Amino acid sequence: MSFPKKREDIEKITEEVESEHRHEQHHHHHGVEEHTANIQLLIDALSTRIAGLEDKIMKQSIDIARVYKVLAYIVEAIAVDDIEAKKKTLREALKILESP
Repeated sequence: MSFPKKREDIEKITEEVESEHRHEQHHHHHGVEEHTANIQLLIDALSTRIAGLEDKIMKQSIDIARVYKVLAYIVEAIAVDDIEAKKKTLREALKILESP
């Protein structure tokens, strides 16, 4: 490999290297912007999914609480000896099941 000996040759090589470096930086910057935009889209999609899951979890939490209340009334009805008290307790359980 031979090295350039003239100042003009060295300047020409320097200009070519700097030009190539600027070109690579431009592509690198464009690539970063593209990746950033893709990441932002993914974050937005995840945020939408999280909001949907939060709504489902809230509804399921309410339903689970209703089930526990109904079970509590059923256990109470089993524990009571009086038939009228059993009927009253089971009616309360039915009210919970019938409510929206």
